[in-house]
Amino acid sequence: MKNQHLPRALILIVLLAVFSDSRAWAADPLQTQMSMSGDMDVDVIKASILDNIFTVVLVYRNTGKDKVRIYYNFSGVYFIDDTEKKKYHVLKDSKDKWIGAPMNSAGDISKKIAAGGKQLVWFKFPAPPATVKSINLVIPGVLPFEELAISR
Repeated sequence: MKNQHLPRALILIVLLAVFSDSRAWAADPLQTQMSMSGDMDVDVIKASILDNIFTVVLVYRNTGKDKVRIYYNFSGVYFIDDTEKKKYHVLKDSKDKWIGAPMNSAGDISKKIAAGGKQLVWFKFPAPPATVKSINLVIPGVLPFEELAISR
């Protein structure tokens, strides 16, 4: 009788192993671009508007064999909407600080990523008009994300 439950237990163990892997739950990127140095891929995993705020979330993936560094100022991050061709910069708070992370006190991102490692980065922008369905996102050191679809 005990052997009848073995296949069910084995199936349960296999399912737990598959679904406990965080990659099994990760959504496909909306778009991926290469860094200018060629040692990182950058995925846009979120580009959505809520309450007139546009949020962009990136994942930097070190595809090289050595540690790499992300370094730039948030002032160099912007998008251009595909409809009105207007340029939008990262929002600032009431203390004149960029709204995004990770960021140091100078408004720079400066992070090291181990070989095979990842780094999450996010920004908040003013939302473009409702007629805008896609944007061109510019991140220093990364090829431009062109015709990036946005969700509302």
